Amino acid sequence: MTQTLTLEIGPMAHGGHCVARYEGRVVFVRHAIPGETVRARITEGGEGAKYWRADVVEVINPSDYRRRHIWKLADSLRAHENDRLPVGGAEFGHITDQHQRRLKAQVFRDTMQRIGGFSIQDQHLPQASGDGELHVEDVLSEGPYHGLHWRTRVNFAVSAEGALSMKPHRSNDLIELRGMPLAVSSIHESAIFGWNFTGAERVDAVAAGAGAAVTLLVHARAGIGAEQLEALGVRLQQLHGRDPSIASIILATTEAHRTAAPSNRRSGRPNGRRGRGQRPTAGSEQSRRPEKTSYTVITGSRRVTEPLPVLAGIAGKLLSSVEIQPEDFWQIHRNAPASLVSAVDAMAQVPDGGAVADLYAGAGLFTAWAAQLTGGNGSVLSIEGAPGSSQSAQTLFADAPHVEVLQAPVERVLNRLGDRDVIVLDPPRAGVGEQVVAGLDAAAPQQIVYVSCEPSSFARDAKSLMSRGWELADLRVFDLYPNTHHMESVALFTPPRRR
Repeated sequence: MTQTLTLEIGPMAHGGHCVARYEGRVVFVRHAIPGETVRARITEGGEGAKYWRADVVEVINPSDYRRRHIWKLADSLRAHENDRLPVGGAEFGHITDQHQRRLKAQVFRDTMQRIGGFSIQDQHLPQASGDGELHVEDVLSEGPYHGLHWRTRVNFAVSAEGALSMKPHRSNDLIELRGMPLAVSSIHESAIFGWNFTGAERVDAVAAGAGAAVTLLVHARAGIGAEQLEALGVRLQQLHGRDPSIASIILATTEAHRTAAPSNRRSGRPNGRRGRGQRPTAGSEQSRRPEKTSYTVITGSRRVTEPLPVLAGIAGKLLSSVEIQPEDFWQIHRNAPASLVSAVDAMAQVPDGGAVADLYAGAGLFTAWAAQLTGGNGSVLSIEGAPGSSQSAQTLFADAPHVEVLQAPVERVLNRLGDRDVIVLDPPRAGVGEQVVAGLDAAAPQQIVYVSCEPSSFARDAKSLMSRGWELADLRVFDLYPNTHHMESVALFTPPRRR
C-alpha cells in the first residue's frame, strides 16, 4: 500500500513513533514530533488493518523542537527525496537533545501507568529537581554534542557487494554506510567504511573503553567456500595494514550439522514450538542447526579490556578492568558503566560484611562494586547464564574468596538468594517475569535494585513486585541511547512493611 496522508501528530508512544488518526484509524508515525502537521507515507497496513504505520516525508507545520537530522541516511525527509527508506537506529535524530529527553520522560510515565498500573507522581519518590516531575538524565554533558559518538559497540550487516550496511526500521533492505555518527570516533572515522567485506554476513565493531583501538568480529557467511574464506582473511589482514587503529580482527565461522529432532508421536512433528528466527523443517525430522562457532584471530587479541568504574581492592590487588570477549555483553554507551554504578551505589545500602546477589551479572560490572563494598568479611553471589561472560567474571574474581561466580540461568538458582542485604538485577530487554519476581519476594532481601533497558518489561515486573507489597522507593531514568527512543532506568524497591 502506497499512500500519502496529511496528519495532525498526537503524543509520542513507546517504540519511537507518534500517534495520529486518519478517518478514525490509528496511524503510528515515525520521524514526527507531537504537535506537528505532516505529510506521511504509509509503510504498512491495508484497508482491513486495525492500524497503519507511516514515515514523515514532508513537514507542513514543524515543531519548535525540530532540527536538521544529525545523520543524513537516517533522515526520513532526505530519504524520501532519494526514493528510499531511512536507515534505522536514529529515529529521534530530528529532535533537539533536551526535547528528546522530555518525550522519553513522558513515554516512561505513560508506560508505568498503562502497563504497571501506577502513577510515578503517587510514589513520593526523591526528586532531582524541585518541579516534581520525572526527568531523563543526560550522561554526556560536556558541550553541544547532539547525541553523537557514544556507542562503543555497533553491529553491521554486509551487503552483497561487501559493504557495511544497516537496515531500515521493519525492513530487510540494506543501506550502505559511509560512517556511523552515533559510534565513538575511533569506529566512525575508521577505514571499515568502504572496505570490501565480501564473504562476511555481519561485522561487529567494538571500541573498548571508548578508546582509540577498534576490535572487529567478522562473521563469515554460512556455507562459505574455502577459497572465498581465505580471500576474506587476506582482505582483513590488508585492512589492519591500511588502518592500524583496527588493532584486533577475529574471524568467526559457524559449522552446521544435520541432527535428528525428537518427534511428537501424535503429530509426527519435532517437539517444541518454532521460535523467532527459526525455520520449519523441510520434509523430514532432521534439521540443520548451528553446532559450533570457531574463532580465528587474524591480528591482535581475542579479548578486549573494559575499565571498571569502581576500583575494587581484593586480596591485595586492585581490580581496575575486566577482559571480555567482544561478542559478550557490555554496556554500549561510553559513560553507561560509570553512570549506572553511581546510581546503584547512591540507592543501595550495603553494609561492610554484608551479603549481595548480582543477577544477570554479565562480566561483573556490579559484582565488582559489591565486592568492594562488602569487603572480605562479606559475600557476593554473581549469577550469569552466558558462558563467556561468566568465565570472564570467574577470571576477574579468582582471588576473591568472598565472591562466588555461578554460571546458570537465574530461574534455576532462585533458592540461592536468601539472606541477602541487597539484590541487584540487570536483566535483558524481556525483563525477569513472574517466576523470578516470586523468587525475589521469597528471598526477602532488604533492598532490590532493578536496572532496566526496557520500560514496558520493567513496568510489568514492577507491578508484580508492588502487588506483593514491595514499595518503589527511588527511581532514575538515563538517556543512555541518544537519538533513539530507548532509555535506561534504575529503581529501588524496599520490602513490605510486614517484614
